Amino acid sequence: MNQHAKTEPWKLVLIGLAAGFIGGGLGLGGGIVMVPLLVAVGFDQHRSHATSLAAIVLIAAAGAVSFGMSDELALGIGVVIGMGGIVGSVLGASVMHRTSPRTLTIIFGIVLLVAGLRMIGGANPLPGAAGFGDLTQVVVAIGIGLVAGFFAGLAGIGGGVVIVPSTLLLLGLSQHEAQGTSLVAIVFTAIAGTIVNLKNKRVRLKDGLVVGVGGVIGSLIGSQLALGVEGHTLSLMFGFLVLFVAFRIFYRALRPQTQEV
Repeated sequence: MNQHAKTEPWKLVLIGLAAGFIGGGLGLGGGIVMVPLLVAVGFDQHRSHATSLAAIVLIAAAGAVSFGMSDELALGIGVVIGMGGIVGSVLGASVMHRTSPRTLTIIFGIVLLVAGLRMIGGANPLPGAAGFGDLTQVVVAIGIGLVAGFFAGLAGIGGGVVIVPSTLLLLGLSQHEAQGTSLVAIVFTAIAGTIVNLKNKRVRLKDGLVVGVGGVIGSLIGSQLALGVEGHTLSLMFGFLVLFVAFRIFYRALRPQTQEV
């Protein structure tokens, strides 16, 4: 596809609405939805990922504000995870050049598979998780950010699929708190990634802003609806979504590399 081809703004707004609705409702950035849709309307793979990440800054910020107004996020934990996520994303991008991305992506898929099954089977915190002291919480939060950011940098996967189940299971947050906290952290990693992408001239910034405007609307709607849904139901929804992402990762990692000659 021509990287300079124009895409009708209404298509970008609709993509943002869909991504924002799912992202705001489940504590994700929405890249799982945005990237394939941007490719479908004519973006090349690199620009769709970079433009999606720019839009995610607005989508995650809007969702975080919505959850915050309902007192359903742990702001401090979200910021710490975000700091870890920035470092993890740089590490992931570096490791990608030295280690087989397929191997690491399969490992990530296994992590998601376990997390998804755990959330569907019962998303109660692990024993002792809710009783962590402040220092232990900070260490665990940094670790969550490092892992989420690492795989984001490695495979372009949004950190929310790691952050939500991890904060729920390891830090004892409620489902709503985990989703709101995830959105806070995603703002940091999305900004860091977008800065790198701008330097590499990968971002269609104008298009990203248009997608982001639609995403803000979708995120506010999705997050408000999520706040009215019982936590166990949201946990099931998130678990099935994580399983979908895991199987999609396995498919992409294990399919024959027919394009390589």
